[in-house]
Amino acid sequence: MVRAKVHLKKIQNAVNRRVTFSKRKAGLLKKAKELSILCEAEIGLIIFSPTEKLYEFASPSMNRIIGKYQKYFSSTGDNLEFSGHVEELHLDGENLQKRMTHLEKMYKHMVGENLELLSLKELQRLEKKISLGARKIHLRKEKMLLEHIRSLNMKEKSLTMENANLVNKIDGSRKACHLNIDIMESVSNNLQTDDATQQELPQTDLDLTLS
Repeated sequence: MVRAKVHLKKIQNAVNRRVTFSKRKAGLLKKAKELSILCEAEIGLIIFSPTEKLYEFASPSMNRIIGKYQKYFSSTGDNLEFSGHVEELHLDGENLQKRMTHLEKMYKHMVGENLELLSLKELQRLEKKISLGARKIHLRKEKMLLEHIRSLNMKEKSLTMENANLVNKIDGSRKACHLNIDIMESVSNNLQTDDATQQELPQTDLDLTLS
């Protein structure tokens, strides 16, 4: 049976698009690795995600493969354009490294480390940032506590209503029970009164003999 031809087009749903990218990217990297092992092929695979995240696989090394690629196209002008792309990638990598270093320094400063390297103005700016962050955290904590208190109050009201309903049901059951007991006692007293009345009636012998 011939399989129907699938028309490829962009996946519109963002979640499905991310899931598909993750699955197919992993499969592509796996196939590249298998091909390099099974066939002793030199493979260089570079993938940039829609969020500019880099994924790569190289066997034996990316520098060796890029060098061979440049050498292969040395007779044409394509290597110039490719070299420009490689240089751009290096610059992006350096910028990311600088960004990481800056964030690490900021983190250490925020937790009170390496403060001796900062000037007075830098310490004042850091103190302002920390104070602002602490205030935001305090406000968020207060909001969460208020929401928790409201939730507890609602639960308390609900439990109070349930307790009142149970008390009413118990009182109703007790009243019904007392009523039944009163009825039974009344019936029992009436029966005892009838027996006593019958016992108190005088016994008379009627002479019904005809003379």
